[in-house]
Amino acid sequence: MKNKYNFAARAALLALALTTAFAFTTNGFAYSTAASAVPGAGSTVSSNGILPGSLWYNGDLNHVNGLANENSDSIGAGEYAHVFDDFNVPTGQTWTVTGVYSNDYNNYVASGGTTTAVEWSIRQGITNGNGGTLIASGANGPGGFQVLFHNAGDFGYTEFTFNATGLNVTLTSGTYFLNVTPIGNGFGRSFDSDTSGAGCVGTPCGNNGNSFFDSNFFGANYQGPGAVDFSMGVQGVIAPEPPPWAMMAMGAVVLIGVQQLRGRRKKAQTPPHSIRC
Repeated sequence: MKNKYNFAARAALLALALTTAFAFTTNGFAYSTAASAVPGAGSTVSSNGILPGSLWYNGDLNHVNGLANENSDSIGAGEYAHVFDDFNVPTGQTWTVTGVYSNDYNNYVASGGTTTAVEWSIRQGITNGNGGTLIASGANGPGGFQVLFHNAGDFGYTEFTFNATGLNVTLTSGTYFLNVTPIGNGFGRSFDSDTSGAGCVGTPCGNNGNSFFDSNFFGANYQGPGAVDFSMGVQGVIAPEPPPWAMMAMGAVVLIGVQQLRGRRKKAQTPPHSIRC
Protein backbone atom coordinates (compact mmCIF):
# COMPACT_ATOMS: atom_id res chain seq x y z
CA MET A 1 0.00 0.00 0.00
CA LYS A 2 2.80 2.38 0.91
CA ASN A 3 4.76 1.83 -2.29
CA LYS A 4 2.05 3.21 -4.55
CA TYR A 5 2.68 6.71 -3.19
CA ASN A 6 5.75 8.75 -4.04
CA PHE A 7 7.04 11.48 -1.73
CA ALA A 8 5.56 14.36 -3.76
CA ALA A 9 2.10 12.78 -3.74
CA ARG A 10 2.22 12.24 0.01
CA ALA A 11 3.57 15.72 0.63
CA ALA A 12 0.55 17.14 -1.19
CA LEU A 13 -1.67 15.50 1.45
CA LEU A 14 0.05 17.14 4.40
CA ALA A 15 -1.91 20.37 4.68
CA LEU A 16 -5.33 21.56 3.65
CA ALA A 17 -4.92 24.80 1.70
CA LEU A 18 -2.68 23.62 -1.12
CA THR A 19 -2.68 23.80 -4.89
CA THR A 20 0.94 22.74 -5.39
CA ALA A 21 3.27 20.28 -3.68
CA PHE A 22 3.79 20.92 -0.01
CA ALA A 23 7.35 21.77 0.99
CA PHE A 24 8.36 20.13 4.24
CA THR A 25 11.92 20.50 5.42
CA THR A 26 13.94 19.77 8.52
CA ASN A 27 14.04 23.51 9.16
CA GLY A 28 10.35 23.57 9.96
CA PHE A 29 6.92 23.56 8.41
CA ALA A 30 6.90 25.47 5.12
CA TYR A 31 3.28 26.20 4.32
CA SER A 32 2.19 26.69 0.74
CA THR A 33 1.60 30.23 -0.49
CA ALA A 34 -1.80 28.96 -1.56
CA ALA A 35 -2.88 29.15 2.07
CA SER A 36 -4.53 32.38 3.11
CA ALA A 37 -2.11 34.86 4.67
CA VAL A 38 -4.98 36.66 6.37
CA PRO A 39 -6.77 34.95 9.27
CA GLY A 40 -10.45 34.69 8.52
CA ALA A 41 -10.18 35.06 4.77
CA GLY A 42 -13.19 33.35 3.24
CA SER A 43 -14.82 32.72 6.59
CA THR A 44 -15.74 34.41 9.83
CA VAL A 45 -13.36 34.21 12.76
CA SER A 46 -15.17 33.66 16.03
CA SER A 47 -14.07 32.80 19.55
CA ASN A 48 -15.37 29.32 20.20
CA GLY A 49 -14.31 28.97 23.80
CA ILE A 50 -12.45 26.19 25.53
CA LEU A 51 -13.43 22.96 27.22
CA PRO A 52 -14.29 23.15 30.94
CA GLY A 53 -11.36 22.79 33.30
CA SER A 54 -8.74 23.77 30.73
CA LEU A 55 -5.40 24.60 32.33
CA TRP A 56 -3.81 25.25 28.94
CA TYR A 57 -5.38 26.05 25.59
CA ASN A 58 -3.26 27.11 22.62
CA GLY A 59 -6.05 29.13 20.98
CA ASP A 60 -8.85 28.90 18.43
CA LEU A 61 -8.29 28.12 14.76
CA ASN A 62 -7.16 31.05 12.63
CA HIS A 63 -8.81 29.77 9.42
CA VAL A 64 -5.46 29.73 7.61
CA ASN A 65 -4.49 26.06 7.37
CA GLY A 66 -4.19 22.71 9.13
CA LEU A 67 -1.61 19.93 9.32
CA ALA A 68 -2.28 16.20 8.98
CA ASN A 69 -3.22 14.73 12.37
CA GLU A 70 -4.82 11.32 11.80
CA ASN A 71 -4.62 7.57 12.21
CA SER A 72 -6.04 4.71 10.15
CA ASP A 73 -8.35 6.82 7.99
CA SER A 74 -8.10 7.07 4.20
CA ILE A 75 -4.28 7.21 4.33
CA GLY A 76 -4.36 3.53 5.36
CA ALA A 77 -4.74 1.20 8.33
CA GLY A 78 -1.94 1.71 10.81
CA GLU A 79 -0.72 4.83 9.02
CA TYR A 80 -0.53 7.92 11.21
CA ALA A 81 0.42 11.57 11.34
CA HIS A 82 0.91 13.24 14.74
CA VAL A 83 1.14 16.97 15.48
CA PHE A 84 2.83 17.93 18.76
CA ASP A 85 2.80 21.36 20.40
CA ASP A 86 4.28 22.52 23.69
CA PHE A 87 2.72 23.70 26.95
CA ASN A 88 4.09 24.77 30.32
CA VAL A 89 3.22 23.71 33.85
CA PRO A 90 4.26 26.81 35.83
CA THR A 91 6.98 26.70 38.45
CA GLY A 92 5.63 25.60 41.82
CA GLN A 93 2.53 23.93 40.37
CA THR A 94 1.54 20.28 40.03
CA TRP A 95 -1.22 19.39 37.57
CA THR A 96 -3.51 16.39 37.63
CA VAL A 97 -4.48 16.01 33.97
CA THR A 98 -8.01 14.67 33.50
CA GLY A 99 -8.44 15.27 29.76
CA VAL A 100 -6.62 16.38 26.61
CA TYR A 101 -8.00 17.56 23.28
CA SER A 102 -7.22 18.87 19.81
CA ASN A 103 -9.34 20.87 17.37
CA ASP A 104 -9.18 19.34 13.91
CA TYR A 105 -10.59 19.91 10.45
CA ASN A 106 -12.17 16.48 10.00
CA ASN A 107 -14.53 14.74 7.56
CA TYR A 108 -14.63 11.16 8.86
CA VAL A 109 -18.43 11.06 9.19
CA ALA A 110 -19.03 13.08 6.02
CA SER A 111 -16.91 10.51 4.15
CA GLY A 112 -18.91 7.56 5.47
CA GLY A 113 -16.66 6.71 8.40
CA THR A 114 -16.45 7.37 12.11
CA THR A 115 -14.02 7.98 14.96
CA THR A 116 -13.23 4.68 16.65
CA ALA A 117 -10.86 6.03 19.32
CA VAL A 118 -8.74 9.02 20.30
CA GLU A 119 -5.03 8.47 20.90
CA TRP A 120 -2.93 10.88 22.93
CA SER A 121 0.57 11.28 24.26
CA ILE A 122 2.50 13.70 26.46
CA ARG A 123 6.27 13.97 25.98
CA GLN A 124 9.19 16.02 27.20
CA GLY A 125 12.37 17.09 25.45
CA ILE A 126 11.33 16.73 21.79
CA THR A 127 13.95 18.04 19.37
CA ASN A 128 14.35 17.62 15.62
CA GLY A 129 14.61 13.88 14.93
CA ASN A 130 14.22 12.98 18.61
CA GLY A 131 10.93 12.13 20.31
CA GLY A 132 12.33 12.90 23.73
CA THR A 133 10.84 11.12 26.75
CA LEU A 134 7.34 9.66 26.78
CA ILE A 135 5.57 10.75 29.99
CA ALA A 136 2.12 9.26 29.39
CA SER A 137 0.02 7.98 26.49
CA GLY A 138 -3.09 6.03 25.62
CA ALA A 139 -5.78 5.23 23.07
CA ASN A 140 -9.22 5.94 24.50
CA GLY A 141 -11.98 3.86 22.97
CA PRO A 142 -15.78 4.22 23.26
CA GLY A 143 -16.72 5.77 26.60
CA GLY A 144 -13.28 7.31 26.93
CA PHE A 145 -13.57 10.12 24.40
CA GLN A 146 -15.99 12.61 22.94
CA VAL A 147 -16.26 14.39 19.60
CA LEU A 148 -17.74 17.89 19.75
CA PHE A 149 -18.61 20.38 17.04
CA HIS A 150 -16.26 23.36 17.37
CA ASN A 151 -16.43 25.50 14.23
CA ALA A 152 -18.00 25.48 10.76
CA GLY A 153 -14.44 25.32 9.46
CA ASP A 154 -12.97 25.97 6.02
CA PHE A 155 -11.80 24.20 2.86
CA GLY A 156 -14.90 21.96 2.87
CA TYR A 157 -14.07 20.57 6.32
CA THR A 158 -15.86 21.07 9.62
CA GLU A 159 -13.76 21.59 12.74
CA PHE A 160 -14.39 19.18 15.62
CA THR A 161 -12.90 18.83 19.08
CA PHE A 162 -11.50 15.37 19.83
CA ASN A 163 -11.34 14.97 23.59
CA ALA A 164 -9.76 12.05 25.48
CA THR A 165 -11.42 11.93 28.91
CA GLY A 166 -11.06 10.16 32.24
CA LEU A 167 -7.29 10.59 32.50
CA ASN A 168 -5.26 10.73 35.70
CA VAL A 169 -1.78 11.98 34.88
CA THR A 170 0.37 13.98 37.31
CA LEU A 171 2.68 16.62 35.82
CA THR A 172 5.13 18.70 37.82
CA SER A 173 6.46 22.06 36.63
CA GLY A 174 8.19 22.02 33.25
CA THR A 175 7.64 22.07 29.48
CA TYR A 176 5.71 19.26 27.81
CA PHE A 177 4.56 18.37 24.30
CA LEU A 178 1.01 17.19 23.58
CA ASN A 179 -0.53 15.22 20.73
CA VAL A 180 -4.20 14.24 20.46
CA THR A 181 -5.21 12.34 17.30
CA PRO A 182 -8.52 10.82 16.15
CA ILE A 183 -8.40 7.21 14.94
CA GLY A 184 -10.65 6.47 11.98
CA ASN A 185 -11.88 3.38 10.15
CA GLY A 186 -10.62 3.87 6.62
CA PHE A 187 -12.53 6.97 5.57
CA GLY A 188 -11.83 10.70 5.46
CA ARG A 189 -8.99 12.90 6.63
CA SER A 190 -8.11 14.94 9.72
CA PHE A 191 -5.92 18.05 10.12
CA ASP A 192 -5.01 19.85 13.34
CA SER A 193 -6.08 23.48 12.97
CA ASP A 194 -3.52 26.29 12.91
CA THR A 195 -3.89 28.88 15.66
CA SER A 196 -2.60 32.37 16.33
CA GLY A 197 -3.55 32.18 20.00
CA ALA A 198 -7.05 33.71 20.06
CA GLY A 199 -8.78 32.80 23.33
CA CYS A 200 -5.71 31.03 24.71
CA VAL A 201 -5.21 30.02 28.35
CA GLY A 202 -1.83 29.46 30.00
CA THR A 203 1.50 29.46 28.22
CA PRO A 204 2.62 29.48 25.55
CA CYS A 205 -0.28 31.28 23.93
CA GLY A 206 -0.20 29.88 20.38
CA ASN A 207 2.69 32.16 19.53
CA ASN A 208 6.05 30.47 20.03
CA GLY A 209 6.44 28.26 16.94
CA ASN A 210 7.67 25.15 18.72
CA SER A 211 5.60 22.39 17.11
CA PHE A 212 6.76 19.01 15.79
CA PHE A 213 5.45 16.50 13.27
CA ASP A 214 5.84 12.71 13.41
CA SER A 215 4.43 10.35 10.78
CA ASN A 216 5.15 6.91 9.36
CA PHE A 217 3.03 7.74 6.31
CA PHE A 218 4.81 11.00 5.49
CA GLY A 219 8.24 9.77 6.56
CA ALA A 220 8.71 12.43 9.23
CA ASN A 221 10.58 11.62 12.45
CA TYR A 222 9.70 14.34 14.94
CA GLN A 223 10.39 16.98 12.36
CA GLY A 224 10.58 20.59 13.48
CA PRO A 225 10.41 22.89 15.24
CA GLY A 226 7.72 24.32 13.01
CA ALA A 227 6.91 28.03 12.88
CA VAL A 228 3.17 27.28 13.16
CA ASP A 229 1.14 26.63 16.32
CA PHE A 230 -1.82 24.29 16.60
CA SER A 231 -5.15 24.30 18.42
CA MET A 232 -5.17 21.89 21.38
CA GLY A 233 -5.52 21.90 25.14
CA VAL A 234 -5.14 20.23 28.54
CA GLN A 235 -7.86 19.81 31.17
CA GLY A 236 -7.25 19.14 34.83
CA VAL A 237 -6.85 20.54 38.31
CA ILE A 238 -3.96 22.24 40.04
CA ALA A 239 -2.90 20.41 43.18
CA PRO A 240 -3.66 22.78 46.07
CA GLU A 241 -0.75 24.17 48.03
CA PRO A 242 -1.04 23.81 51.82
CA PRO A 243 -2.21 27.02 53.57
CA PRO A 244 0.35 29.05 55.57
CA TRP A 245 -1.02 27.89 58.94
CA ALA A 246 -0.59 24.26 57.87
CA MET A 247 3.02 24.91 56.92
CA MET A 248 3.63 26.59 60.32
CA ALA A 249 2.00 23.69 62.15
CA MET A 250 4.09 21.21 60.20
CA GLY A 251 7.23 23.15 61.07
CA ALA A 252 6.29 23.17 64.76
CA VAL A 253 5.72 19.40 64.76
CA VAL A 254 9.11 18.84 63.14
CA LEU A 255 10.81 21.15 65.64
CA ILE A 256 9.20 19.39 68.62
CA GLY A 257 10.20 16.02 67.18
CA VAL A 258 13.82 17.13 66.78
CA GLN A 259 13.94 18.46 70.34
CA GLN A 260 12.47 15.24 71.74
CA LEU A 261 14.99 13.16 69.78
CA ARG A 262 17.88 15.25 71.11
CA GLY A 263 16.54 14.85 74.66
CA ARG A 264 16.40 11.07 74.33
CA ARG A 265 19.92 10.88 72.94
CA LYS A 266 21.30 13.09 75.74
CA LYS A 267 19.59 10.98 78.40
CA ALA A 268 20.89 7.76 76.86
CA GLN A 269 24.45 9.08 76.86
CA THR A 270 24.43 10.20 80.58
CA PRO A 271 26.36 7.62 82.75
CA PRO A 272 24.54 6.19 85.78
CA HIS A 273 25.36 7.76 89.17
CA SER A 274 27.75 5.68 91.31
CA ILE A 275 26.76 4.78 94.89
CA ARG A 276 29.35 4.93 97.66
CA CYS A 277 28.93 3.11 100.91
